[in-house]
Amino acid sequence: MSFDALSPERVDNVAQPFDLPLTLEDSQTLSQAVNELLKRPFPYKSLRANPAESQHLSQLIDVVKKHFDGPNNDKIAYELHKTLNTIYDYHINAYSAASQYDPIVMEIMLELEEVWINYEKSRTPTVDIPREPKAFTRWLKTFVNEHPSSSHGIFKYLANESSHDEMSFFFSQEVTIDPRFDDLIALMQVGIKDPGVKMELASNFWDEMGNGKEEDVHTRLFSHLYKELSIFIGDESFLDVMDRASWQALACGNTLLYSVPHRKNFPIGLGALGTVELISPQRFKLLTKGFKRLGLSDTASQYHIAHISIDARHGNGWLTNAIVPMVAENNKVADEIFFGAMLRLNTSMDYCQFMEKQFNN
Repeated sequence: MSFDALSPERVDNVAQPFDLPLTLEDSQTLSQAVNELLKRPFPYKSLRANPAESQHLSQLIDVVKKHFDGPNNDKIAYELHKTLNTIYDYHINAYSAASQYDPIVMEIMLELEEVWINYEKSRTPTVDIPREPKAFTRWLKTFVNEHPSSSHGIFKYLANESSHDEMSFFFSQEVTIDPRFDDLIALMQVGIKDPGVKMELASNFWDEMGNGKEEDVHTRLFSHLYKELSIFIGDESFLDVMDRASWQALACGNTLLYSVPHRKNFPIGLGALGTVELISPQRFKLLTKGFKRLGLSDTASQYHIAHISIDARHGNGWLTNAIVPMVAENNKVADEIFFGAMLRLNTSMDYCQFMEKQFNN
């Protein structure tokens, strides 16, 4: 499917309120249009002043909404997840969001989220979820660990067979999750009243902050691996590398970012981020084996070595100190927590299958 055929025709001779190198009407894809829109100081006002651009943007949104079908349409899936990821980043990045919560940007986000989440709910299994808090967490831990994505063969391949270039490609895709995990944990703490839940999140965040040692901050530790794997080419920025991310990688990042702007999604975030904590240790053991085989330094491996034990501890702490109290207060949230876990597991499976296909070509 070509976006050239689906894009609305350009409307000429319309006065432009801003002198930009690319107008929205020049955009052939939704992600292009939204990226340009976010460069404007007042996106909503600019579209109100230019009905032709507003119509063009609406038509691009409709194209994505109409044709989104999860992994069955790569181009559309990329446009949806790239657009959502761009908006999420815009909202959480310090100083860059001049028009945070601009109504038109929020409307785009909500429309795309509705299509995506409806699809994800359609592939979430109907299961008999225990309602007693401790029984639920025991059941959830077993379910997550037994899911095929948790021990996907791609990690054994990275441990035992991958080339240096393949490992580098893998981590060029990981930028959608690991480098901003600390921000997600920080933002999830806002508004939480239960002191035990908040303390669990705070403990997790403080570990991400290197327990107060700047040299041990986890994003800094991760940067050593990026350097040895040559993830950033020349003067590339984080956003430059993000532009090379597949839709599968973007979907993994969006799974976590979806929990942040909307406080109502906190239980979904507990399930999604808790699943990350539960499955990371077994994956990281294999990755560090691959690092050693490829001759990467102990410094480059430090982040993953640390997280083998840290995530094992936080995975159990997340279940006991965050999820148990939430389910005890209202056992209906168990459904949302389970959906969050499935959201992470299913998008992770898409990602693992994408990686497997790349390495088998």
